[in-house]
Amino acid sequence: MMYTQEMLTEARQALHELLLGKRVVSVSKNGRQVQFTQINIADLRNYIAEIESGLGLPSRRRGPAGVRL
Repeated sequence: MMYTQEMLTEARQALHELLLGKRVVSVSKNGRQVQFTQINIADLRNYIAEIESGLGLPSRRRGPAGVRL
């Protein structure tokens, strides 16, 4: 699938809205509207990482925080 910067912006905005408490957001994915809810924020984050990878951008995903002694 071909990804665009517009798709990435839309997905990031959807994540922002969910994190602010909006119950349902919609984004276009594979030519259709997909709705995300707070229950599947992880799916939306994965979709954002997929778009970033498709655009050749470094992923913003981080591993779990650890404790260093």
